[in-house]
Amino acid sequence: MDVRILELKRRARDLAASRAQSSFLLQCAEELTYARDLFFDHPLVLRLQGDALGFLNEACGLGVEHGKRVAMDAAALILAEPSGLSTDERRRLAVLAEMAGLLHDALRYEDDHAAKGADLCLRILRGYAISPEERLWIAGAVAGHEKDDLQLQDAGESARLLAGAVHDADVFRFGPDIFSTVLWELCECDEWPLERIAQVFPEGVLRARSHEGSFRTEGGKRYGPALLAEGLSLAEEYERMLGQTLAATTENNA
Repeated sequence: MDVRILELKRRARDLAASRAQSSFLLQCAEELTYARDLFFDHPLVLRLQGDALGFLNEACGLGVEHGKRVAMDAAALILAEPSGLSTDERRRLAVLAEMAGLLHDALRYEDDHAAKGADLCLRILRGYAISPEERLWIAGAVAGHEKDDLQLQDAGESARLLAGAVHDADVFRFGPDIFSTVLWELCECDEWPLERIAQVFPEGVLRARSHEGSFRTEGGKRYGPALLAEGLSLAEEYERMLGQTLAATTENNA
């Protein structure tokens, strides 16, 4: 990879790490710890990590790190959400959220990737120790993770909460993560040169802004706006770094 991109990647991650922890991380620390333990210990999630790895590592996927973060944040949002569900029901739904989070972008570069991803879920999850209803909930969450699925309006509380949590956790990535992690996964998948990164960078900022006001869960509405604002603030710094690096390249080539 271009050494300029490697250096920008390092600086971007350092800059994101230097910021104060978000309210979501601080106030949902217990739920996030539980979600992390699920991700690394629960047999269903571990099995799915193996089954999904090929799709996440291929060019059509957005990346393992993105799927992992969406999975854990979605589970934490469910655990923290005020609802009529019992503790056991929320914990079970948190497991399903991690499974949906892992798979939600497995076919990212396919046309109509959310619908195709939902079909992929139904195929992969055959034989898993989950009920047919739970399998449909996961597929529904994947199908509706980018835009509202009208079918979910008539679904039960568990299905709606699962879909809302996966959506909100995905949008959370447009906070600091989009510039410290996701942007670089996209660059590596597409093998973008630095000039292409600089060209499309403003599109990412516009897309982040488009998600303002889109959160579905109570936790998403509480913590999401601050995460987006932090990401947009960091975007200004990253855009400046990109410009400086390109300018230095031009001077060296003159």
